[in-house]
Amino acid sequence: MREYTTEELTRRWEDQRAIKNLMGKYANCVILNREAEIYDLFWSSDSDGNCLAFNDGAYIGQEAITSYYDSEHDRVEKVSKILQKKFPEKLGDLSDEELYGTGPFKVKPLSCPVIEVAGDGKTAKGLWFCQGAYNNVGASGPVSYWTWGYFAVDFLLENDAWKIWHLTYVNDVDSLCGQSWGKPQKEYPELPEFAELKDFCYPEYTVKKTVREYYSPTRPLTVTPEVPVPYETFDETFSYAVS
Repeated sequence: MREYTTEELTRRWEDQRAIKNLMGKYANCVILNREAEIYDLFWSSDSDGNCLAFNDGAYIGQEAITSYYDSEHDRVEKVSKILQKKFPEKLGDLSDEELYGTGPFKVKPLSCPVIEVAGDGKTAKGLWFCQGAYNNVGASGPVSYWTWGYFAVDFLLENDAWKIWHLTYVNDVDSLCGQSWGKPQKEYPELPEFAELKDFCYPEYTVKKTVREYYSPTRPLTVTPEVPVPYETFDETFSYAVS
């Protein structure tokens, strides 16, 4: 890798700071159930090349990714309405705006960042460990989970601002609280007042495949997603996109 001038090093430090802030804002939007705003706020204008991937598949392109975020928004809205009916003494007087976000709580704290900005300054890569938790309201009512996994992200610089290009969020552990994350999960009984959530489905993946197998005692040794290393142009490095 070439040597950088002091000015170039300062710019690269600012780039890394901006990328950390971008991902921090992303995580805060998830906590606040603001998925409907995430694409417009943080994603690249490369509408065909953008990729959002999870353990079992990927959404590719603007239409597919926004359909996922919109379904998250719709689910939160539905859950809030169900809880309002369930607890009218506490929630009955709230407006739709005040009610939205009641119930789901998704914490995605990002740690151990490894960030590399391309030598040409046009792209960047980042890998974060995420030991999180979330409360999901489903057919069994409110149920809590804990998660351990990774955010692996490619970024594009557009109009002097960093944007998400490819984002892969995969977990090793996605386990019901109070149960062993090394054993099969036992679902809780369904409750009639939450029955309409039983049939909720997210949009079909553009690519359906096992991106990362969840941990089990019989899972082969599985290394972290590939760690970013210094590179000059994106053609010289790997991609976090799933195809």
